[in-house]
Amino acid sequence: MLEGLTSIIGSSFERAPWGWGLLLTVTVALIRGWPAIVDATTKAKTALGDRRLSRIEKLEAKIEVQNASHEVEVGLLRHQLNNVIGCLDALLLLIETAPDKAAEHAARIRAMRKEQSKTAVVEKATIKGTRVAVAEAAALVAEKGVS
Repeated sequence: MLEGLTSIIGSSFERAPWGWGLLLTVTVALIRGWPAIVDATTKAKTALGDRRLSRIEKLEAKIEVQNASHEVEVGLLRHQLNNVIGCLDALLLLIETAPDKAAEHAARIRAMRKEQSKTAVVEKATIKGTRVAVAEAAALVAEKGVS
């Protein structure tokens, strides 16, 4: 069997000696270049991981801003609900104590609600303005790449 293998290799060398040289050259190039190939693969994986981490950090920052904004908005809604409940309780108490003056009491409560509505509009505008300012600041940070 060994004789057959040597005769095949020998005849191949006689027919195309340049093919063996090419095979040897390619083999040596692969052996010498292997560390560079491994290094390039590692750098590509690291760069991909860094990009993903950067994206995750940006998304987490956006979520934190949204959570803070939503907490403020929920607080505002609770405040408005408490105002309405307070006005309803006051109206009921006034009607119970002096039912003959119900129209006057209702007018007084309507005036209170009107003032509360004005305040709520200002609070909502402030929240929207803050959201716009935070979004603009986040866009500038993302654009400049500043942390």
